[in-house]
Amino acid sequence: MNQFYELELRGCTPDPLMAYLKALGIFRLVAKQKDPRARAWWQHDTFFLHSILDRDALKEFFLEEYRPTPIVTPWNGGSGFYPRDNQDAIHILCSSDDNRLQLYQHTILTAKKIKVIAEARKARTAKETKDMIRAQCRVQFPDDALDWLDAAYVITTEGTKYPPLFGSGGNDGRLDFSNNFMQNLVSALNLDKRSNDRAIVRSQITATLFNEGSPQFVKERSTGFYNPSSVGGPNASVGFTDNALTNPWDYVLMFEGALMFAGAAARRLSSQASSKAVFPFTVDNSAAGYGTSVDSEYGDSSAEFWMPLWEQPANLQELEYLVSEGRAQIGRRQVSSGTDFARAVSGLGTERGVSQFQRYGFLKRNGKAYLAAPLGRFDVQDDMRDTLQRANVLFDLDRWLENLRHRWLENLRRAGSDRNRPAGLGTLLRQIDQAIIEFCQQGQPYNLQNVLIAVGRAEQWLSIREKMYPLNRLSYEWIRHANDQSVEFRLAQAMASILHELSKEKCKVGPIRENLEPVDVHPRIQWNKDSTSFVWTAGDTLSNMLAVLERRCLEGRMQSLKYPPLAASAYSGLNDIVEFLTGSVDVQRIADLALPLSFVSYRHHSEGNSVQQHSAPFDLSLAYAAMKLTLLPDRFVCPEFNADTDILMEPQMLAMLRAGRIDDAYRVAYRRLKASGLQPLSDEPGIANGSDYGRRLAAALLFPLHKSVYRVLAKRALRRPENETEFQSS
Repeated sequence: MNQFYELELRGCTPDPLMAYLKALGIFRLVAKQKDPRARAWWQHDTFFLHSILDRDALKEFFLEEYRPTPIVTPWNGGSGFYPRDNQDAIHILCSSDDNRLQLYQHTILTAKKIKVIAEARKARTAKETKDMIRAQCRVQFPDDALDWLDAAYVITTEGTKYPPLFGSGGNDGRLDFSNNFMQNLVSALNLDKRSNDRAIVRSQITATLFNEGSPQFVKERSTGFYNPSSVGGPNASVGFTDNALTNPWDYVLMFEGALMFAGAAARRLSSQASSKAVFPFTVDNSAAGYGTSVDSEYGDSSAEFWMPLWEQPANLQELEYLVSEGRAQIGRRQVSSGTDFARAVSGLGTERGVSQFQRYGFLKRNGKAYLAAPLGRFDVQDDMRDTLQRANVLFDLDRWLENLRHRWLENLRRAGSDRNRPAGLGTLLRQIDQAIIEFCQQGQPYNLQNVLIAVGRAEQWLSIREKMYPLNRLSYEWIRHANDQSVEFRLAQAMASILHELSKEKCKVGPIRENLEPVDVHPRIQWNKDSTSFVWTAGDTLSNMLAVLERRCLEGRMQSLKYPPLAASAYSGLNDIVEFLTGSVDVQRIADLALPLSFVSYRHHSEGNSVQQHSAPFDLSLAYAAMKLTLLPDRFVCPEFNADTDILMEPQMLAMLRAGRIDDAYRVAYRRLKASGLQPLSDEPGIANGSDYGRRLAAALLFPLHKSVYRVLAKRALRRPENETEFQSS
């Protein structure tokens, strides 16, 4: 019976990308060529291997038994197949008598024949010649050499697609990966007779596997974007510049591991699908993760790669199955961006044993070259069912707008990727993507609120430029899943629900969304740059809330309404009003939430968030109670005070509150209550004048209250009728 060993490969970590791919290469080669029962997993950012190989046997396997996968790119200049190329490595490989290289030698000879025949046909363009070579390579290469072709490119009906993981078909600018691989392979296997030092090779494989010792690196051999810290250049060392340094075994095993991510043309690519999405765990870039960069950096990112990390031992077949599912879907459409992938991962991760994803972006840094930059870690929760259910609300951002061909988030992302995009759009898109990814990862109501806030800010930006249609209505599920029971959310929801679902023919004044952004809601949501209802500006929140209240009262009077148009589907509690008046709430968050919550459809959900109250909070101001009674959206009916009367609106007190004249504003409300047959409790507000508190008091009058609270307001602001005893006995 074979003895099994558990090895901690400290040379294999999730960062940089080269170290992660190297780990997969080690596992893939051991399982395919030595021990099919081998298992591997990640623990504390280190790769573990369980197999019949101990430390010394693992090193000997690579030095003496490892059979390299043929990696050649005869369609690329610089690959060693053209006269001006560096052909040293190809010559050494072809002239070697090492039996492990027979497949490689056969593949090189086949590639040379294919290239000669393709060039003899004298295609009209160099591109046609390359396409011909690639097609013939797939036909004539040995089966064991097809893994590289599957990873390097995919031929589809729309042309040849290249995975960002391998540049543009096995090269990045002038750096050809296959020639670089062969040069490193020659060094790693000690095939060059001019450097017959096996001690150096052993130190290099020890460093690669276990991160031990001080191996001699090879100079002037770039690792490309896989390991940015070793590419050399200015400030790369103690001097002004330094050469690229490479451990040849790192590069060789990295490419062997990258072959795990072979592409496969998807049968049903939707019209919105990304061409990169045909490759596992590879999607178009999203803006999230570029928090310290300028907007141009996001536009210069070619793609994202999400590397799965798993904590339970898995065999090679299980890992290959996981990789084959790396082309995820959201609903019926294929994922196209990193944000989409985060949404899909919420359901896929735990079911497949993945605990984390290390996210990388391929960013343009120097000329046309790219570097693989880490964009953070995505943790998969143990139980993300609730998160997945909450994440379903994000489909509203992808939904068609009525009969118009418009997907809000998709069009916003398309505009953000345009090199000529307006300033600021990249930042807004980054905020949306970052909020969505954090929500998919953490799944808390507060995180979904941040998504709403980011969407609202983008909508405000669009309203100035009218580059896209406004966002369509959001489902009520946003309310259910974003409600964190905070005072800020309850107040924002109540404010946002004012006259939301009534048509203009019925209420004559539009919903509050028309005050918060320049839109017409009926009969169809569309921008209206000439809107007179829109009053929300870049000023402070209290002044804006007061402006909204004044505008709604004005429009109500213009329509000869008795009451201010403040009917709502959700309501504030008096305890929340007190906290607002005392300044113990985040007013800016209320404002940030109010606009996106005004997009929500409240139809058939009139229960709101009302709180049944039988008495007023002890610190509820008399001035607020009296003034609010003069701004009720309907008839005041309170049998306890023998009242069934119309209290006409008194908007003139709002201008006084703006100026801090609280006593004058209170006297206006006092007279209105008296004229309505009611007896105010006091002829003084009990509050000192002051502009700041006056504006806060006026802003508080905007929040709608449930009818059941009218009685509580009356008890705080009115005297009981003299015939109260007779009234109660009757």
